[in-house]
Amino acid sequence: MKIFLKLLPLSAILLAFNAWAELAVIVAPSVNIDSINAEQLERLYLNRADRFPGGVPLKPLDQRNDSEQRKAFVTRILGMSETELSEYWSRRMFSGKGHPPRTVENDDAVIERVLADPGNIGYIDGDSVDDRVKVLLRIP
Repeated sequence: MKIFLKLLPLSAILLAFNAWAELAVIVAPSVNIDSINAEQLERLYLNRADRFPGGVPLKPLDQRNDSEQRKAFVTRILGMSETELSEYWSRRMFSGKGHPPRTVENDDAVIERVLADPGNIGYIDGDSVDDRVKVLLRIP
């Protein structure tokens, strides 16, 4: 029991650190857009827009439901819970008004898809960013 009580504060600190990890919204370097704001990103991910200034078309990529990146993105950008987002997409699909973004496995898969198809946009952990991609927005 004493060990558990000693480890409890450490666990809380690690969970808090993970909950506040920075996200980076990325595209291929060839995409003709240099930034995106949270409102534009929300519209894109909720299938309410697909083009941005200059007519740049973007296709959103999502991460798997149980990933920390997705949980953070859904909360910070979409302002929803996973349940609310699931209900949102059920209504949209039933009414024929769109489908959720394509889901990929992890940060590496997002980077691969963004590089393979420059029309894709995705979010990854800020620590996963490398010089192969362009960051449009950092989400604290």
